[in-house]
Amino acid sequence: MSYNRFFNRAVWKQKAMAFVVRSHRHLWGKNNEDPQAFLFTRGLNNQFIKDALIGWNKFGQTRSIKNWGIETNLKKDEKLFLASGIVIPFIVKKELKSIFIHPYDESQDNKTTIIPGSVTPTMVLGEKKEKVAVIQNIFDGLFLFQELKDTCCIIIHPDPKFVLDLHLNAMLKNADTVLILSSEKKEFTEKKSLFPDVQDHCFYAYQSQDEAKEHCLKN
Repeated sequence: MSYNRFFNRAVWKQKAMAFVVRSHRHLWGKNNEDPQAFLFTRGLNNQFIKDALIGWNKFGQTRSIKNWGIETNLKKDEKLFLASGIVIPFIVKKELKSIFIHPYDESQDNKTTIIPGSVTPTMVLGEKKEKVAVIQNIFDGLFLFQELKDTCCIIIHPDPKFVLDLHLNAMLKNADTVLILSSEKKEFTEKKSLFPDVQDHCFYAYQSQDEAKEHCLKN
């Protein structure tokens, strides 16, 4: 989708935050045990889910792009698609930065998507730490932050097509300990190409969340 430079951030934040709150309430509504169980099986506890305002968008929805503060280069009113799935907002100091949606049906080929208008495709959780772990799977990253937020900064980088910005690369360069965590061999290879300046001993493969946590604790 092609956009011109016009973007009303205030309008986007208002619409986006309303969507986040509505999805969060929907997750905790009646007869929604399945998406709750989906999150529990990924290691997230009730309090963390509530604090992070994680939600559930049961049905895919289309909205007017213009009503969300985004003007397209096209003459017709382009539509914004809000996919069905688990809604994960990225909020920094009470300000909504980005919204990620992960399909509730894991069999789908498409994985985590980001809503247009989001500021960053990367979540940085617990920034001021001497130990930094980078991970692609969004739920594994949330789990690590839930468990290790006092000792480790977690960078969740769901889409390897997006290059880390200068600020994030500087964080890696200045950290005392860096861990690049990968759950699949293909992902492991992609990670090495994404971080050419990171030494080989900083790359770790894991097969479970507990193993990823153990890597972070040991190093």
